[in-house]
Amino acid sequence: MKSVASDQTLNQVERFSPPNIDGFEIKGRPFIGLGLLISTLIGTLAVLIYLGAWASLDRIENRAQAAGITESQAEGQWWEDGLIIACPLH
Repeated sequence: MKSVASDQTLNQVERFSPPNIDGFEIKGRPFIGLGLLISTLIGTLAVLIYLGAWASLDRIENRAQAAGITESQAEGQWWEDGLIIACPLH
């Protein structure tokens, strides 16, 4: 009976072990991958905020020109003002 039980545990260990590929080893936890994921998310948010603020400024400028007033007198929507405030470049 001992040999049957040890064979079953051996089969379970082999079933859950990663495949052995020559020249490829994972030595630790994937901290680099997590860092790349987080930096990608932050970069994507920065680009979205920048492009959103750019589009907001363009919309406000077009509305001001259509109304014949200056840009400072034109009122922006709440989301336009929020994107312009959130973007440090605008």
